[in-house]
Amino acid sequence: MIFDDSSYSEEEKDLVNRFEQSLKEGSTCYFDEDDYITIFDYYIDKEDNESCEKVLQFAESQHVFSVDIMDCRARLLAAEGFYDKALIIVEKALNIDRQNIDVLLTKGKILLHTDRKAEAAEVFERTIQMEDDDLDATLIEIGVAYRAVNMLSLSKKYLSEAIRLNKESEEALTELGYVYELCNQFDLALQTYEKVLDINPYSKQTWIALGNIYFNLENFEKAGESYDYAYTIDSHQTQALFLKGSSLFCSNKYAEAIEVFEEYNDLMGENSDCYANIGDCYENMGRYQDAIDAYSRALNLNAEDTTIMANLCIANIDKGDYEEAQKWINEAISRDPEKSVFYVYKAEAFVNMNQKDEAIDCYKKAILLDDKQVIAYIALGNIYFDNQNYSTAMMYLDKAYSINPNAEDIKLYLSLVYYKLGDFEKSKSLLKQACIENENSINVFYDICPDAKRNTLFKSFSPLK
Repeated sequence: MIFDDSSYSEEEKDLVNRFEQSLKEGSTCYFDEDDYITIFDYYIDKEDNESCEKVLQFAESQHVFSVDIMDCRARLLAAEGFYDKALIIVEKALNIDRQNIDVLLTKGKILLHTDRKAEAAEVFERTIQMEDDDLDATLIEIGVAYRAVNMLSLSKKYLSEAIRLNKESEEALTELGYVYELCNQFDLALQTYEKVLDINPYSKQTWIALGNIYFNLENFEKAGESYDYAYTIDSHQTQALFLKGSSLFCSNKYAEAIEVFEEYNDLMGENSDCYANIGDCYENMGRYQDAIDAYSRALNLNAEDTTIMANLCIANIDKGDYEEAQKWINEAISRDPEKSVFYVYKAEAFVNMNQKDEAIDCYKKAILLDDKQVIAYIALGNIYFDNQNYSTAMMYLDKAYSINPNAEDIKLYLSLVYYKLGDFEKSKSLLKQACIENENSINVFYDICPDAKRNTLFKSFSPLK
């Protein structure tokens, strides 16, 4: 999950600032044992292992026999993947204080990561039996530990137990909501996050989490509203602003999305992803030169991004500048020759230049790199259909259908090929299915096969029947 320092008090953040200031000045740091642990926790949550090491260098020299500082060292070693070394430190700490719950929890987590699950369970159970005052916090630690190794059923068990003990625990509810997300139990995740917001309606990270679920469920309006709440709560939460722009884009509100992305750029400085998204907006609005300008600015900020080069190819195809499109897709392919979809774009430029043989070669190259490239199969089927090579067209379209029977207009294309091959019953059956998905399919069919109107099977055909 994204690091959020809002869970740290101003006093705790001031400790971190004082530590960093001491490092800048080159002066000797001295903090109490508990203060060092707070600073360490801040950096370990941030996944800043380098800063954790700096903290421990001072802490270990000043608090030589501190069990809690030893625990911090073990946690850092575990975070870096040195589990055997971490266990040695843990055992050393437990020899000094066998009842230290924090050290026991660290031991349990390390055992989980080394696939010693039964031993870990025993250690966790021991901590539960020992804990009196802070049992819900211990249960949360255990739940998060199981989530970290993808043992999600056990994670839910311990987090749910923590909530049973403390129904107002934002931390337990937030963690449980996240586990539900990982299990794709989005309804339960939404309900859990709503409970967090009932307790604390100003939890910006919960609003973002809520927005992410709505986004994954393609409820882009609700997603945008959630991100907007997060940004309203904290205008420094620019991540929420960017996500709001993405939601507006997915809602086809391109002009509004551009405004949001431009606001993000104003706040954060020019950003390649932002300009690329602005380009996508203009592309979908049919403002191809504006799209090209935005993609060009994105590429100026990230000259190695082959996806932006491919976008420049597409925008130039739509603009009608096929030579320029070829220039950009060739540049992308030269840097990433194994990307199947790049050959699809190159082929589309050739199609528009009426260079069908070159297009066929590119589509076949795309399939060679990715045998699930549905777009290429459909495009080849349509080229061979136009060339009246219906058997070959059928071969490619049938393959596309086998990969994705819901691909756009695939049933219409197959209907047309079956008609040309004389299998009118199959053609009519597929045309009915195509009309359910797109009522205009019947008009396209008759435009390409006007004689079907005189065919006995099709005379009385109605997409409504």
